[in-house]
Amino acid sequence: MPHIWIEYSGNLALDSHALMRTVQDAAVGDGSLFPLAGARTRAVRVDDCLIVDGHPDNAFVHVVLRIGHGRSGAQKSALGDRVFQALSAALAPHMAMRPLGISMQIEEADPVLNYKQNNYRDYLAARAAQANAALAGPPRTVVGAALNTHQSLDALGDSVNAPPYKAAPRAPVLYIKPANTYARDGDTITLPADVDEVEVGACLGVVFSRRATRVSEARALDHVAGYRVVADLSVPHASYFRPALKQKCRDGFCPMGDTLTPASAVADPNALDIEVRVDGVVVQRASTADLVRPVARLIADVTQFMSFEAGDMLLVGAPHDAPRVRAGQRYDIRIVQVGMLGNTLAAAAT
Repeated sequence: MPHIWIEYSGNLALDSHALMRTVQDAAVGDGSLFPLAGARTRAVRVDDCLIVDGHPDNAFVHVVLRIGHGRSGAQKSALGDRVFQALSAALAPHMAMRPLGISMQIEEADPVLNYKQNNYRDYLAARAAQANAALAGPPRTVVGAALNTHQSLDALGDSVNAPPYKAAPRAPVLYIKPANTYARDGDTITLPADVDEVEVGACLGVVFSRRATRVSEARALDHVAGYRVVADLSVPHASYFRPALKQKCRDGFCPMGDTLTPASAVADPNALDIEVRVDGVVVQRASTADLVRPVARLIADVTQFMSFEAGDMLLVGAPHDAPRVRAGQRYDIRIVQVGMLGNTLAAAAT
């Protein structure tokens, strides 16, 4: 008995009813090759087959047409060409947006004709080129996490239970470092005229390799291109719960290391030693092991409500008791396995 069988991967949002109708209409044609009478049809979403050709973003659609005996080779070819052309046209919008493999098989008792096409290599090459271009330039967005170390929360004591908050934060406390804050390793950072000193938050910066939206903790690190050393400079302030825009968003208040250390070179981003020197003297030693939300968990929590693109950066949180630095002094930050960053501070011109 003739039948049509469609399998497709569970990571593909497919209107299987519409696709089945497309295949049916093309297969039936003029009725001489594939009559509808007695035909069985079924579409199946394959949820446990989300990785095709070794990449989790790839998707597939596979169609099987089983026909009765007695058709000539020319008839089978005409059927296959007609159906695969219609199938490819129907799935063209999906293929324009993502890596997608399309395959079709015509069977009698055994496979007779196979049709395949995919854009995996072209899609991944284009995405890699886009990601490399994004990574070569400054970030589009830098988001920081406050109060993401156990020492920082412990230092607040009972004040976290006082009004208006009445409890420790249950979700990440975030802030933005806009483009005006960006600076490079070795730059001289000029303090605003109304600022005598700044806190130097030694941060691990997580740089994304591709779009990250609602990623799971288990897959979060798959979206990481690498890590940078970042100095989260801020005017000393007491409030951690309200957005500290005036304190954290001054010009030059986000110097970042020039070197992007590949994720593959960092064995465990949650076990990195951090050291801060001021004028050559060690003033702080810390570790990312103190993070309340480890790197993967933080990525998962934040991407539940906002997306990151390739080149964007997430600061995982500065250690407690950030050293204060004044004009005329120099700080140097070292994160083991990641790199170094150093800047000298200068007073505003009078």
